[in-house]
Amino acid sequence: MEMSSPKYDSDDVALAPIMNRDLRPTSPTAAARYGAMATVVLAVALLAVMAHALREYVAAPTVSLLTWATFALHPLLMTLAFGFLAPIGVITWRGVEDMLGVSHSIAKVIHGVLMGCAATTGVVGVIDMWVVHERGAAASLAKGWAIHFQSAHGFIGIVALALFVLNWLGGLGYFGASIASHRTRREYKPKHVFLGATAILLTIVAVITGIISLAGRGDNAAPKDVLLKVAALLAALLLPAIALVFTYSKA
Repeated sequence: MEMSSPKYDSDDVALAPIMNRDLRPTSPTAAARYGAMATVVLAVALLAVMAHALREYVAAPTVSLLTWATFALHPLLMTLAFGFLAPIGVITWRGVEDMLGVSHSIAKVIHGVLMGCAATTGVVGVIDMWVVHERGAAASLAKGWAIHFQSAHGFIGIVALALFVLNWLGGLGYFGASIASHRTRREYKPKHVFLGATAILLTIVAVITGIISLAGRGDNAAPKDVLLKVAALLAALLLPAIALVFTYSKA
């Protein structure tokens, strides 16, 4: 039996090159520029609000907010890592290279350094809370709690941190140290981008759940309650702001 070849409409043939192409603009859109500016403003505001709330209402009055193995240091470090450094780092390629005209090589260094600082700060933040929980193990056990990972925030946070660190190490190896061939780097890039986007999403979710755990329920009037709810909202707004930066296709 003779098999007939598939028939294509002339319009299908004409549209094929277009359908297989990214139709987004290839230069920064107005939305992308606004998204980049909003990301920076929101990141700075989030860090400032959290630092103030922690200093005034969480840290002991006579203890510095930067004192090691204290409860308040953990949320400060995690906000610095994933509410400030990482969001700015993830938009570097577009915000710094495409919008500010910085060279590709310099943009790569800035991106790598910011993400590396975020990863390192995040690891230090987890170690700080680990030590705090170890010191308070007896009290936690007396309440029937686990010593570590006492809430959903802890599970989300450790998965997010692990993915973030692994993706940064992968990027450092493939792109920073240039140990891979051009073809291998090209094949790895989509994976790096996908894992990075997932890590950014999860780390911001971890920041939000951490703030929720810290805030609990309130009356919407007490300064601590208001500040922490504002901080959670600022962190949530980072997600659409970052998404706007990617409304064009990077050439």
